[in-house]
Amino acid sequence: MSELKNFTICLVNPPVIQVLEPWYDTPDFGRTALAYLAGYLREHSSCQVHIIDAKFERLSFNQVTDRLLRLQPDLVGLTAFTNEVKPAAYQANQVKKALPFCTTVIGGVHVTSIPNETMEEFPFFDIGVVGEGEQTLLELCVHLQSGKSLANVNGIIYRDSGILIKTEPRERILDQDSIPFPAWDLLPPAKNYFIQSIRGCPFNCLFCMNPNGRVARKRSVPNVIEEMEWIINDFRPEHISFGDELFSVDMTRTHELLRQMANHRIGERVKWDVQTHVRYVNRELFLDFKKANVERVEVGIETGDDDALRTMGKGINRKMIIDAVQAGKEAGVSIGSFFLFGQPNETPETIAKTIDLAVEVNPDLPMFGLMTPYPGTEVARLAAQNKAGYRIISTDWDDYNKQLGGALEFANLNRKQIEWLQTTAYLKVYLLNGRFKDLMFFLWEYRHAGWEVLKKMIRGNQSALKASSKPADYDGVLSSGERTSKDSFISARQDWNQTQVRELKRAKLKSPHLAKSINSKKSA
Repeated sequence: MSELKNFTICLVNPPVIQVLEPWYDTPDFGRTALAYLAGYLREHSSCQVHIIDAKFERLSFNQVTDRLLRLQPDLVGLTAFTNEVKPAAYQANQVKKALPFCTTVIGGVHVTSIPNETMEEFPFFDIGVVGEGEQTLLELCVHLQSGKSLANVNGIIYRDSGILIKTEPRERILDQDSIPFPAWDLLPPAKNYFIQSIRGCPFNCLFCMNPNGRVARKRSVPNVIEEMEWIINDFRPEHISFGDELFSVDMTRTHELLRQMANHRIGERVKWDVQTHVRYVNRELFLDFKKANVERVEVGIETGDDDALRTMGKGINRKMIIDAVQAGKEAGVSIGSFFLFGQPNETPETIAKTIDLAVEVNPDLPMFGLMTPYPGTEVARLAAQNKAGYRIISTDWDDYNKQLGGALEFANLNRKQIEWLQTTAYLKVYLLNGRFKDLMFFLWEYRHAGWEVLKKMIRGNQSALKASSKPADYDGVLSSGERTSKDSFISARQDWNQTQVRELKRAKLKSPHLAKSINSKKSA
């Protein structure tokens, strides 16, 4: 604990430049990844650690910089998904100007998928953390304070005399109970908290990079219950969401967790929801969900076209989808569902099948998104090669938004057409099922995002740009780096596949009980 005694770290979720999806761009929850990093640093060192969540706290770039000037950190760590990386880089530029001796670090899925390209495009980042960050960030800070070579820190990319050096990969943490609870006390109290009880998903969906790997690394039931009790008793939230990619992948564990949640009266004290997979639910499990008083179980359906379902990597079909949703409804559980327009070689006819399936299963909360070619995904690789009816038309990461983004062009559908179909889908699910009151509630709840979608369909991308609150010098500051090439999308997918295979082999060797669930999913 003597390490980093006189070292100050500030972890930052950068500001939003445009509110397109209010539930995400103006969240009522803090960033889980930063809370986990802070908890790990605090447990294993004597550093001073702070969190600034600009999205959650509604802060501007200048307000974040003012906070940092008061804290005088030795290191600022920023996190970013693909559509957030430019705001993170702009904030890093402000840090470099205000605190020239401060080290700026970027972490998250974007830099993990294309580390070299991220560092080349954004020179304001001194170091990138590639992959899981807890152990890496701790070791990085220790080496920075002691002046030791960063070459011995696995899982980073850094600059040395103007040359980018990428170190050996960081192995993922298999024992999830060894990770301390997130440092939620370093953030303002929130209405909603996210719990990550599992990292990883055994499936290999073409639209998902699967950054946590294909091994479902599970926390023990007592460990999860302890965190829920702590959050409920200390922070008094209205809602808890499980951030697991696949909550019920281990159905035996899930039965036990739900029974314990019922015994602890979790659902009587707080609303809670999960997302999972139609293959890992059945009538008995839904009955346990009901006893535990779940608010909603969300499942990824994506498409209603059988051919697309066979090739997309989810390992499901229409019958499994219909049976799973029906089982949930019969148990009295509210069902949410995710649909994704823009599958490989998508046509108006295949989208019509998706809409028809959505109407048939009639989820309590339907959600329709648009395909986005995130780096590291199979969709991005296909789009870079002009395959499967895709073409990448932008590497401006601000365009990489599921609702309004303009990064991907479809051979069989123009963008305006697919956006009208998206609107039609919502209307059909509610109106054809006679759910007029639910439609009014939905339109009010998501009115801001819906208005932006409607404006974009009528006026095009320029309407979204005009609504942006980005600083006047934003584009100028971020134009100095080198844009990512299409070849990088191809190599990113190849490199990430190698990482996934390597980690699978390691998990099977060291923790075969964790890897067991993926053995039957190789074809998925």
